Amino acid sequence: MKKETRNKKYTVLRVVPETPGVVTLQLACTDGISLYIPGQFITVYLPELGTPEGKAYSISSAPGEPLCVTVRARGEFSRRLCALRPGDTFLASEPCGYFYSESTASALVMLAAGIGVAPFRSMILDAVRKNSARTLLLFYSNKTMSDIVFGGLLDTLAAAYPAVRVNHFITKEESLPEGVVRGRITAEAVVHAIEEVPDPEFFICGSISFVRDLWSGLWSAGINEDRLYTEAFFSH
Repeated sequence: MKKETRNKKYTVLRVVPETPGVVTLQLACTDGISLYIPGQFITVYLPELGTPEGKAYSISSAPGEPLCVTVRARGEFSRRLCALRPGDTFLASEPCGYFYSESTASALVMLAAGIGVAPFRSMILDAVRKNSARTLLLFYSNKTMSDIVFGGLLDTLAAAYPAVRVNHFITKEESLPEGVVRGRITAEAVVHAIEEVPDPEFFICGSISFVRDLWSGLWSAGINEDRLYTEAFFSH
């Protein structure tokens, strides 16, 4: 049975710029929130925008940190969130969603486009704290190097933990640092990179077309759909 969630009042504590057009909102909940699992989201409600269903935003913080969501200012709803300042409040659901592994040891292969990296920050930080030997592979696509969200943190984690590998793909720049791939993430590139990884689970987060194309490509390459988890978003 699906868990019912209650709307709660959230207060913005800090606004942290990440990249041009992207901010992280550090939040506090007036009456507290239940524990959350990395990969979950909150649904934000801004009734004045005429969107009664609200909009879901992945939690980018790891358990033990103040709850955060990371937002790109694209679409009226997200632009409104990015314009919030410390002390501002809004209504949102409790953490919910099922975009996570139930294993504590399986290899995680995470495929992100743009702001789709938000839940993977939470997943990677939580995983290395619990089991630093767990294989964690992130394939991350952006238009330019300056669009990479959490770039410094990802570099630090990859340097500190041999089991963490970050693969950057850039689509709109010609001159790139060594090791960065020019072009989009493809299912073929992912399958080739994980040939020696036993029984991985795959998590795909990005635009609807990004998620659709990679899910289809991985399934066509023989990945069992039971091991493919998806989270798609759209702008409004």
